[in-house]
Amino acid sequence: HALILSGRWSNRSDALDVGLRSLRWLMAEQTAEAGHFRPIGSNGFYRRGQHRATFDQQPLEACASVSACVEAWSATGDGFWLGEAWRAFAWFLGDNDLHLPLYDARTGGCFDGLQDDSVNMNQGAESTLAFLLALQEMRLLELARHSIPKL
Repeated sequence: HALILSGRWSNRSDALDVGLRSLRWLMAEQTAEAGHFRPIGSNGFYRRGQHRATFDQQPLEACASVSACVEAWSATGDGFWLGEAWRAFAWFLGDNDLHLPLYDARTGGCFDGLQDDSVNMNQGAESTLAFLLALQEMRLLELARHSIPKL
C-alpha cells in the first residue's frame, strides 16, 4: 500500500510499478483454490522456502488487503483491483475457508480471527476497527466509482 501511494504521489512510476506487481503477487498468494480470499495465517506466517500458514487468519490482514487494493484502483483505474478489494472484504462476511462471517451484525463487532475449525469468538477493538476501516474504504470506493463521469 505504502509503495503504491508513495509512487503515485511522488510521480515515481518505477515505485508505483513495483508496488502494483508486489500487490498482485500477494493477492495471488492470498487466494484459496476455490477462489476466495485467504489471508496468510499468523500460525507460522509464510517464511521463505516454507509453506504458508493457512490459519489463524486475522481481520487486520483482510483490512490491509482491502486498503491496498483500493489504493491500486485509485492509482490505475484498473477494474481488476475493484474485484480484489471486494474479494478481500467478502472474507469478513463469510466468503472464507469456513463459510462463516467474522462481522457480527448483532453487536456491530468483528470476531478476532478464523481458526482451522471455528471463528475466534473474541471481539477485540483491533478486529472491530479493522472491519470498520475496511467497510469505510469500500463505501468510499463505491462513491468514487459512481462519481467519476463516463467518457
